[in-house]
Amino acid sequence: MSRAVAFLAAVLCAVAAFSQFPALPTDTLVDQPGRWANRINAEAAYAYNANSLYNELPWALRQGGFIDRDMRQRSLDAMADKPRNTVGHVLTARMTWTGRDCFLEHPHWHPILSMAHHEQIGSYFTDDLYHVTFFGNAAFEGERADLGPSAFTEIRYQTIGAGIQDDRSGSYARIDLVNGQSITQADAQWAGLYTGTDGRVLRASILGDFYQSDTASSAFGGSNGLGAAVSGRWATTVRRTRRPIDLAFEVQDLGFACWNGNAVRILKDTVITYEGFEVANIFDLDQVLIGEAQLRDTFGLQYSTGGFTSLLPFQASASASMELGRGWRGTALLDQRYLPGYVPQVTLSGSHRCGSHVLLGASLSYGGFGGLRLGLASRIRICERVLVSIGTPHLPGFLLGTTRGAGISCGVSVGF
Repeated sequence: MSRAVAFLAAVLCAVAAFSQFPALPTDTLVDQPGRWANRINAEAAYAYNANSLYNELPWALRQGGFIDRDMRQRSLDAMADKPRNTVGHVLTARMTWTGRDCFLEHPHWHPILSMAHHEQIGSYFTDDLYHVTFFGNAAFEGERADLGPSAFTEIRYQTIGAGIQDDRSGSYARIDLVNGQSITQADAQWAGLYTGTDGRVLRASILGDFYQSDTASSAFGGSNGLGAAVSGRWATTVRRTRRPIDLAFEVQDLGFACWNGNAVRILKDTVITYEGFEVANIFDLDQVLIGEAQLRDTFGLQYSTGGFTSLLPFQASASASMELGRGWRGTALLDQRYLPGYVPQVTLSGSHRCGSHVLLGASLSYGGFGGLRLGLASRIRICERVLVSIGTPHLPGFLLGTTRGAGISCGVSVGF
């Protein structure tokens, strides 16, 4: 039961993750694709999003200290009209080298090498679970608190891989080796907590499972699992319309990780009743003092060890882009991530080229882990060889604590 309550606190305290960033399409004048024989691109992206929790709460949890009741209550009140509460985060950092063409029969194909770090969290939970976590179970005296269905996934992994890319369309294919740093998964298909009217009886029912990789070596640089993944993008242009439409379909990190034998698991389909501890002799302290092992046995939370395999939180997306006028372009994008709580997200964006060195864009997105968001992005060419980009998926998230979601992306590309 403690596991079901703890995973919400973990995801809130971890605010350290992705809605789709404003989609800036490739621009032949600003980006100058294919002009340089080699390119090195470094990029990082961070985003946190939720459909009911206000930003003020996870920010306060991150800073530590006392969180007043009014702040906790505002997020609880916002859950009243939500069928399911979701929260998530994605943090990625990637470096990519694109080399000169070396495929004799295909002069536009270039080799690519890429390495990346990924941290992703996804969760959905009931409002009763939030209530018990932040206010306790006193309000449920004589009632049952529905703590499920709820689910939580947190994963950290690194990838390194190689592939090929077509500089005309941006299509590419890449195969990656995966280093699994850590993973925690909890899935409560059903969970309930009944509190007796006098507070002396607690009855919990749970149907769910819990998996976690070895925590002894989960720091950055550690390895608790190995796997493989493929990523790719296929792009084409439809010219049968009055204005050509650029279509693209992409999948990222479609693969798996096999976690080593030090991983732990708990599989439960049970009812646990707690009616206090009976002490025959208060002076017999040997029978009163208990430790973690005894508590685990009392509540049936003993875990087993052994390796397991999990899918990576891959992302699949499709986009369509079209010229809207001189220097203007519109893009529509649909994406989905393999994370609990993530729903298909739609992003509509418009971009405008200012001269030959600047590309600006704005976007509206809906879905993912949250609701409607307003994003801004820009890409600037400096000194002919350098491209700098920066953007945010939800600009109001930095300005108001009573909004939901925030994030930033940045990147530098150097051609030589």
